[in-house]
Amino acid sequence: MNEFSVRDYGATGDGTTLDTAAIQAAIDACTARGGGVVHLPPGDYLTGTVTLKDNVTLNVGPSARLLGSTSLADYPNLGREARLDYPEHLDYCLINAFRAHRIALTGEGCVDGQGAAFPRGMEGFNLESEDAAPSSQAFIRPTLLHFTDCEDVTISNLTLKHAPAWCCQLEACKRMWIRGVNLFNRANQNNDGFDLTACEDVMISDCHIDCGDDAIALKESGLRIVVTNCVISTRWSAVRIGPESLGVFRDIAVSNCVIYDTYGAAIKIQEVEGGVMENISFDNLVMDHVTGPISLRLGGYLGWRQKRKESLPIGVLRNIRFSNIRAVVADNAYPLPHEVPAFPGEKHSCLNIVGVPGNFVENVTFSGMHLTFPGGGNLEDAQRSIPELRDHYPEYHMFGTLPAYGLYLRHVKGVVFQDVTLDVAAADLRPAVVGEDVEDLELSGFRAAGRGAAALLRLRDARQVYLHGCRPLNDVPLFLEVEGAGSREILLQANDLRRAGRSCALAEGVPADAIRQE
Repeated sequence: MNEFSVRDYGATGDGTTLDTAAIQAAIDACTARGGGVVHLPPGDYLTGTVTLKDNVTLNVGPSARLLGSTSLADYPNLGREARLDYPEHLDYCLINAFRAHRIALTGEGCVDGQGAAFPRGMEGFNLESEDAAPSSQAFIRPTLLHFTDCEDVTISNLTLKHAPAWCCQLEACKRMWIRGVNLFNRANQNNDGFDLTACEDVMISDCHIDCGDDAIALKESGLRIVVTNCVISTRWSAVRIGPESLGVFRDIAVSNCVIYDTYGAAIKIQEVEGGVMENISFDNLVMDHVTGPISLRLGGYLGWRQKRKESLPIGVLRNIRFSNIRAVVADNAYPLPHEVPAFPGEKHSCLNIVGVPGNFVENVTFSGMHLTFPGGGNLEDAQRSIPELRDHYPEYHMFGTLPAYGLYLRHVKGVVFQDVTLDVAAADLRPAVVGEDVEDLELSGFRAAGRGAAALLRLRDARQVYLHGCRPLNDVPLFLEVEGAGSREILLQANDLRRAGRSCALAEGVPADAIRQE
């Protein structure tokens, strides 16, 4: 294999001399010879934008650092047509690749974007405004990597840190292997980890990710994507699918991960642009001190695309499975001082699945889960009427504090909870579960604690509900309260309700035959 040392092309590695031209010359020579390895020996290599090309592996060796220049003049605007209407500051990057094949970024060294030297440009950022983000030069902050339309990409073993903005922006790439990466990205704002836009056939494994924004984000579309054996901590979310969601997200699996000190909901799935999200699974996850912990949203957003004024048709969100998950939920978000402060709806958060009237989130299964919530909800929280907010930017905190401490369902169909336990650490006057406009709901072997709520479960306008093998974990005044004239075909069978003062109660207007007990 051909090997090219950047030192042979004039790189100094002294940390102060700009080595951009030397590094690029080595890459160009490598690809011209049919490919090989461009090696950075020990040293600090200060550089602006460099471009990877066909058949080139850029190897950052042990004790080598690739340092991003702190001068914006060293980062030319890429000028390419973006897949999405991204803000202007994402058109600049440190390591670039465009329509390249068989490229790799490897080694045991470090790529450091020196992001703290750039302005923190997200102050005043307003997702509900016509402009998605500030676009003046004052806000430009390069990403660490920006690969577009590339195939057979490997990123492995090295440390990526301190990007001024996103760390890894990967667009329309196919066959990517990301493994053994230590990613630390909290020096600035909007500090994502891996952003995959319209990518296919991706494996992310054995990575440690600590960042200030979405750790792993799938945007626009995504096919055959696997995330496994990762440790993640972030201000925003560990795994986020959407809300940029015009296309199809299908065959996605996340497994064997530890998620800790993560706020903004550990897992978020947001279909709000008329696309399709289906056949997605999450298995064998441990979450500690997280908010959410899981949020699914189907809606229609009037958002950033060409400043449109009319929302797209409602899309499809279905066939999602969560299994073997243990989570301890935090009572609020606790970001670093320079990160996005906590929103009101992040306090006393709960797992939520929300569609819109006439459009259901469908076929979602939870099994083998134990979730512990902090408590603290009051009577006003329990009695809140939640607005629809059909066309608002989707966030798990968008509705404020929800009326359930553990699980809030609205406009859902075909949801199953099997062998799921909800516990609460302190008094909470909200029910464990609140469901509104739910159809074909099954709770099997479901256990939940109540710490002061009038009822353990509350359902409004619920149809075809099957509760069997369920029980309260402690003494509660009422197991199930049913509301709404649309409620019907609710069956309670073989539940252990010895610790419930009453098994069920019908509110005014509920048909007398809405519930059957066996």
